[in-house]
Amino acid sequence: MNLLNPPELADGGYWYVVPAVPDPERGGLTPGEIPGVGWCAWDANVFFCLRSPDPINGMAIADQATVNAALNAHGITGKPYGRVGGS
Repeated sequence: MNLLNPPELADGGYWYVVPAVPDPERGGLTPGEIPGVGWCAWDANVFFCLRSPDPINGMAIADQATVNAALNAHGITGKPYGRVGGS
């Protein structure tokens, strides 16, 4: 367990902040190729706030201040709740 950047306790998920890249197939922006399955993302213009139920190999877990700043920059107050495959 990463004690410096613990996962959200409510549903055990992990937060990441990743740059937005152009989507050549659909147009617009995408969080890019994210390894693994089961994640959701919130578009914040030049980056995405991404939430995953499991750690994603090769990506650094974002600390709470980074996630809050990224969401607030796009006018999202508080953390959105995202759960893949459930309610």
